[in-house]
Amino acid sequence: MIFKTKQFSRSDLILLFERLSLYIASGLTLNKALLIVEDGISKRQKTAIEKVRLGVESGGSLSRALQKFLNISLTISGLIENGETGGKLAEVLNTSRQLLEKEDELRKKCASAMAYPIIIGIFALILTIGLMRGIMPQIVPMLKSLHVQLPLLTRIVMALSDGLSFYGIYILFMVILLPSIFLYSYKRVALVKKLVQSFLIRIPLIGYLVHSYSLSLFLLSCGSLVESGLGSAGAYKNAVNTMSLIPLRRELSKELSPVSHGVPISLVLKKIKRVQPFVSPLLSAGEMSGTLGKSMLRGALILDREIEHSLKRITALIEPIMMAGMGIVVGAIALSIMMPIYDISRVLQR
Repeated sequence: MIFKTKQFSRSDLILLFERLSLYIASGLTLNKALLIVEDGISKRQKTAIEKVRLGVESGGSLSRALQKFLNISLTISGLIENGETGGKLAEVLNTSRQLLEKEDELRKKCASAMAYPIIIGIFALILTIGLMRGIMPQIVPMLKSLHVQLPLLTRIVMALSDGLSFYGIYILFMVILLPSIFLYSYKRVALVKKLVQSFLIRIPLIGYLVHSYSLSLFLLSCGSLVESGLGSAGAYKNAVNTMSLIPLRRELSKELSPVSHGVPISLVLKKIKRVQPFVSPLLSAGEMSGTLGKSMLRGALILDREIEHSLKRITALIEPIMMAGMGIVVGAIALSIMMPIYDISRVLQR
C-alpha cells in the first residue's frame, strides 16, 4: 500500500495533495498553504496538519513531516522530497495525487469485479440455510417415522439440518468470529500474511491477478520516483520497500545490491518469475533512451489493462460455477426429500 494512516484515508490524502498543489502553484508559500488546508477538516486531521506545518516552520522538510505525522509511504515521501530539492513541489504533489488516484482506481476495479459473484454467493448461502432450516425440519419427523433405511443423500441432508438446529448459534458465532480473527492475524502476523500470499499466487488466474496487481503498483511507484528526478537505484529501493506482496518483494529485494551497483532494472525483472515478457524489453528501451520513468508508467498502464481483462475472465468463470453450485445444493435438498417418498411409493405399489 502507498499509505497507512488513521486520520487520513486515501481519498483524504488525494484531496490534501490536490489542495496543496493548487495553493502552491497559485503563488502561496508552503506555510500559508498548510494553514489554509487546516480549515474545513476534522479536528483529528487538523491536529495532524498543524503538526506538519509546525515541523515545516521549524526548518524541517515537508516530506519528512508528512511521513512522521501522516505516515505516508517512502514512495510518496521520496516524490515530495525530490520536488522540494528540485523546486517542483507543486508539480510533484500533483504527481503524488495522481499516483494515489491510480492505486485507488485499480483497487475499485478489483472490488467492483468481485461484487457480483460475492452477492450471488451470499444469496446462495441464505437460500441453502432457508431450505435447511425452513423445510427440512418439517420433513425430517415424517421421514424418521417411516423406520426404513433412508438414502445416503437424505441422511446427509438430515444430519446437516440437525446440525444447524442444534449448533446454529455456535456456527453463526464462528462465521462472524473466524473471518475477524483471520483478518487480524493477516494484518498483524507477518508469517500468516506470508503464507496466505504464497498460497494465493499459486492459484490459477487468481495468482496471476494478485501478482500483476502488485507488479503494476511497483512500476507505477518506481516510474513516478524516476520521473521526479530520483536515481533508478533509489527509486527501485523505495518502491520495493513499499510493496505489500511479500513473495514478489522478497525476490526484488535480492536484487537491491546489483541495482545499486548499476545493474539495469530491466535485467533484474527479466530474471524474476511471473513477470510478463513485455516488461523487460519495455524498460530496456526506456533505459537506453533515457526515458525509464515513462517506460515504467507505460508498463503499469499495460498491466492495468491486463488486470481488467483478467478480472472479466475470472468473473465470467465464477458466475456460472456459483450458479451451478447453487443449483446442485437446491437439487440435492429436493432429491433428499423426493427419494424416500419415491422408494416408499414403489414399495406400496408392490
